[in-house]
Formats: sequence, C-alpha cells, structure tokens
Amino acid sequence: MTDFRKSEKQEQLQSYLNIHLKKDELSLSDEGKIEALYKRKRTKWIQLAVNIVIIPIFGYSFYYDITQLSSTFFYIIVAVFLINVGLIFYQQRQINELIDYMHWKQQHED
Repeated sequence: MTDFRKSEKQEQLQSYLNIHLKKDELSLSDEGKIEALYKRKRTKWIQLAVNIVIIPIFGYSFYYDITQLSSTFFYIIVAVFLINVGLIFYQQRQINELIDYMHWKQQHED
C-alpha cells in the first residue's frame, strides 16, 4: 500500500488528478471525483478492449493477404497498438492509485 502521507506523493497525485479529470470534474467533492475516476476507469477498459481487438484483425488481414500492407507498415501498426495498450495499462494504474488516494483522503479528513 502506498504511503499517501508524504507531501511529494500527494503533489504527484494532484498532478494525476489534473491530468485524468476534466476542469469541471476537479471542482466536484471528493465523492464526485471518485465517481468520475470510476467512469474514467471504465472508459480505459473500453479503449483497451478496442486496441486488443484491432491487433488480431490487422494480423488476420495481413496473414491472409486481405490487405496490401507491406510488412514494415504492418509491424509499425502493431507496435503502435502495443505501445498504446501499455500506456492504457499505465493510465489505469494511475487511476486506481488516485481512487485509493481519494478514499484515503476521505477517511483521514474526518
């Protein structure tokens, strides 16, 4: 479990909040921010599913010569989608940490 008492960690998490929440969502209460983060988490799962589905579709069309892509272009496309999947996982990890932080913040403000 992360130690949220450190000011450096709290500053880092505040910057994550600014990245992952829209301006109008930043003005919400902590409960509203948690709800917005859960919504953002669901969106990331959808993005992840779309990216994972696209990779085999490109692979299938390339393997069976349905598309006229050169192999270099195909590998570039696959690399971009794999990097995108990695970045989505990283963002999900940040969002999960933010949700934990917001729950911790609620408990320790009382």
